[in-house]
Amino acid sequence: MPDNPNSRDLSRRTLVKGAAWSVPVVAVAVATPLAAASETPPAATFWATGATVSVVSGNVTNFTVEGSDANGNLALLPAGTSVMIVPDAGVTLQVVNAIGIVVTTNPDGSITGVITASDITNVRIQFRPTGPSGSGYAITTNIDIDPFTETIDVTLR
Repeated sequence: MPDNPNSRDLSRRTLVKGAAWSVPVVAVAVATPLAAASETPPAATFWATGATVSVVSGNVTNFTVEGSDANGNLALLPAGTSVMIVPDAGVTLQVVNAIGIVVTTNPDGSITGVITASDITNVRIQFRPTGPSGSGYAITTNIDIDPFTETIDVTLR
C-alpha cells in the first residue's frame, strides 16, 4: 500500500467489510416485494363498473368490474359474479378480449361472462358492437355484494 495518506486505494479488508454489509441490504430489498405480492386481498365490500368506448380502436367497448374494500383498495370479487351483454335487434357483438372472466358468445348474439376463480379483484371484457345508429345494448352485472344488480344501457351513435 502506498504511504500517501490521500490515496484512494482500498484494502482488501475494507472491501470485504463493505461487501458483507451490502449483501443483507440487497437481500431485504429483494424479499420485500415478494412478500407484499403474496398477500391475499380481502373480500370485496364494494364494487364498481365502468364502460368506455374507443373510436380510435374501432369502437371497442372496454367494460370493467372492480372490487374494493372499505378503504378503496383492490379486493376479491366473489366467484360466480356474472356479466350479461344483450344487444338490441340488428346489433352484433364481437368479443375482442377478456381478462379475469370466462366469456361465451351465445346463439342469440348476447355475451355472458362469469368469474370462475376465487382470486380475481377486477375483470375486463372488451367487445366491438356494430349496428344502426340509435340501437344499442344493455350490460347487466350480477354480484353477491349489495347492490346485487346493475344495468347500463348504451346507445350507438
